[in-house]
Amino acid sequence: MRTKYTARAAASAAVLALALTACNDPAGAPVPPAKPSAPSTQQGMGSSAGASGGAADTGSKDDAPAAEGFGKTLAMNEPATATYKDDDGPTQLEIKPTKVEKGSWDDFKGFDLKDTDTKNLVPYYLVMSYTSKGGAEPWITTWDAKRDALVAPDQEVGRLTMLDDFKKCPNVDPGHKPGQFKKGMTENACKVYMVPKNKPLYVRWGVGGTGEDVKPIVWKVLD
Repeated sequence: MRTKYTARAAASAAVLALALTACNDPAGAPVPPAKPSAPSTQQGMGSSAGASGGAADTGSKDDAPAAEGFGKTLAMNEPATATYKDDDGPTQLEIKPTKVEKGSWDDFKGFDLKDTDTKNLVPYYLVMSYTSKGGAEPWITTWDAKRDALVAPDQEVGRLTMLDDFKKCPNVDPGHKPGQFKKGMTENACKVYMVPKNKPLYVRWGVGGTGEDVKPIVWKVLD
């Protein structure tokens, strides 16, 4: 059993409609509006210990610190390599969190947050970087759907999915031009997470979304 602090929200124009998050939703996929939900306890995907599938290589030292049951964790900006595999074939990726920024609910002026439970939660903008090291060259990248954020191994945090352009945290890399994602190219994707006050923050990649699940990689991005 794991605790989920809040539900996911989808924004369109000047309206922010709350929607329930499914663990395996593709990143940035539209979600149907739903009644706002209070913090709830849900059964779902367990901690990283139960994941299976392909391989991921953290590329870190053997003495990397363990953190609150996550096992080996990496630091901010510390790269890891993994193979992402879907119908296009396998792509070798270098992955790392490159930026975490504390936001403010004032950043969402113009969006309707009246039905969103923000009490004791802080918005954080978290950017992940994906660099192709070779393999398949997809026209549409979906690997960012395999990440989530947690404050403990069994406690995910909610996120706001901005369907319109949110300049402080663009879900789609504004510098990435349409076309095949070729070797050497890098994509930076940002997500807005609603983090309980005075909690650490971890980002995990490898489970859910599209493509085959792999052994999760975990970074600690906020003390």
